[in-house]
Amino acid sequence: MSREVLEGWLESQIDAVADINPDSLRSNTSTDFRIKYIDVATVDGPSTMSEPRSMNFGDAPSRARKRVKRGDILVSTVRPYLRSFCQVLSSEPNLVASTAFAVLRPKPMVNGDFLYQHVLWERFVEHLTPRMKGSNYPAVTAGDVGAYTFLLPPLREQRRIAEILSSVDEAIAATRAVIEQARKVKQGVLERLLSKGIGHTRFTQTEIGEIPEGWEVVRVSDVAASIDSGWSPDCEKVAASEGEWGILKTSAVVWDGYQPHENKKLPHSLAPRPEIEVRAGDVLITRAGPVDRTGVVALVKNTQQKLMLSDKIIRIQTNADQCMPSFLSLWLSSPLAQNEIIKKKSGMAQSQTNISQKALRELFVSLPPLDEQTKIADAVQSVDDGISAESAKLDALVVAKSALMSDLLTGRKRVTDALPMAAE
Repeated sequence: MSREVLEGWLESQIDAVADINPDSLRSNTSTDFRIKYIDVATVDGPSTMSEPRSMNFGDAPSRARKRVKRGDILVSTVRPYLRSFCQVLSSEPNLVASTAFAVLRPKPMVNGDFLYQHVLWERFVEHLTPRMKGSNYPAVTAGDVGAYTFLLPPLREQRRIAEILSSVDEAIAATRAVIEQARKVKQGVLERLLSKGIGHTRFTQTEIGEIPEGWEVVRVSDVAASIDSGWSPDCEKVAASEGEWGILKTSAVVWDGYQPHENKKLPHSLAPRPEIEVRAGDVLITRAGPVDRTGVVALVKNTQQKLMLSDKIIRIQTNADQCMPSFLSLWLSSPLAQNEIIKKKSGMAQSQTNISQKALRELFVSLPPLDEQTKIADAVQSVDDGISAESAKLDALVVAKSALMSDLLTGRKRVTDALPMAAE
């Protein structure tokens, strides 16, 4: 039974304000019936939906059953912590979602945009996560989704809260689009500079293709002062505090940079190995892991002390008079080098893969003179600086959105107190 908890606000839950899975296709639907299919892969994170796949019902997976329409909210019941949630904005007919979604169709007493903001709130995921069942395929039920309780203000206030939060969502989406475009620009700049250099008009053919005159083709082993990997003792699951020794996780190595906070604390009973401590200027490459996490490259620009390499990370230290670490990191991240790394991987293609130190030593590098290496690294760094600035802006928007949700969705801050109400 609903009860008033704030002036005009009632305690409610999703199954009281939305129909759940209201419409499904029957198994005897014509095989020629044309549908637009939305599966979990179509919804890549909150509010991000790619184009549904068009197909005949007879060719569709058996999960293609739940009919949806504009305004419906899709909640992935499989691994809900991945937040594969979205609001359907398309008016196309014959949209059909996978049975891996709970379809929420808002009733008249709730504004759909307001309800969707609750689905996006971390408290919704916190409600679902402990209710997951299954180890290989952890999932919740539509009943679990429907049991989520929340506070329901009057419709006018719902609309205004949704407007405010949606405006922040738009700013977040716009900033993400800027970052994505900047990354594409960076990739184009990187490919051009690593193949054409700066100001060259004469080129020569080599075993890895055409390169500027004055460059040479070498192997990684030719420019490396050392190539080594680390240690993976049994560690505590918490990260090392300042002054304590830690072992890096492979998650510390990411395409956008090095993340030293991703580490595990070395037990006091084990003596550290300072010879594998990570230093600024190290080029790190993930040696083992899932297929998309093997061969990831990061340059260590700054690091806290007392962090050691994992045995799943390979470190390259360059000869300073031949190759700048920043240039080698760019080269190893390039499509040409990554294609060669892919060829040299071993293991199961869709599970754990590996790349050996020997394979990395044999990789070719197209090497400019040191002064041109510096110019190329600086040019790419300028793009990276722009991406970093936009990323900081994005982080600030996400934090602001979270604070606003906590204030507005709980009624701690009423829109009537500070902001004009939307017109009826």
